[in-house]
Amino acid sequence: MLMLAGMLWALAAPLLLLLPAAGLAWAMRRHGRPARPALRWPLALGLVAVVVLALWLPQRLQFATLCDSLGAPQVLQTAEADGFFLDDGTANSFGMRYLQEEGFAWIEARSIYKRDAYTRHTREADGRITSTEAAALTALYQLTSASDDLPDGTHVQRLTLTRRDTGAVLARAASAHFQGGRARWLLGMWGTASCPNPVLPEGNRAFRQTYHLARDALRPLAGNGPPPGR
Repeated sequence: MLMLAGMLWALAAPLLLLLPAAGLAWAMRRHGRPARPALRWPLALGLVAVVVLALWLPQRLQFATLCDSLGAPQVLQTAEADGFFLDDGTANSFGMRYLQEEGFAWIEARSIYKRDAYTRHTREADGRITSTEAAALTALYQLTSASDDLPDGTHVQRLTLTRRDTGAVLARAASAHFQGGRARWLLGMWGTASCPNPVLPEGNRAFRQTYHLARDALRPLAGNGPPPGR
């Protein structure tokens, strides 16, 4: 029920702007301004829209600047590896796609059972995934997923693939989502924005590049099974 209410609010939030517009129209009518009654509602709606736009537009422009600074996904170097350390909170669940879809033989992740320990997930010859606990990492490469919530409600997600012994960056990608800022509760989904935007061709391309970032930079070694076609 709460999810349904949230979806309805996200879609219909701009209708809430009719309430302050109605209040302004009533005040204009009470004071006899403007002289032509037919102008009261358009003027009231226009004033409300200007206020909301003044709240929303500066933060939306800041978000556009942020997106420009994040740039497109980049593969700076390539290497061959049969696995890597996935430093991500979802490594033990969604991280299995690197074994099931991307062609890697194993990944290492932080253990969900022991503090300062790790789990090695291995794809066996029959396709099964087995997991064993380990006290230390063996992976030469590391894919780190880091997120940041900015004061205006913008959420930024960054992926960085590095070589653990030198710190050299092989690939990186970032995405961001703007939730509407100060006008969030007035605009709902109509005030949001994302980059890359998967609806646009270039955004869809960047989204796919981000999804396959590890595979494109760390090409799985021969014998681990060919990665799916791009």
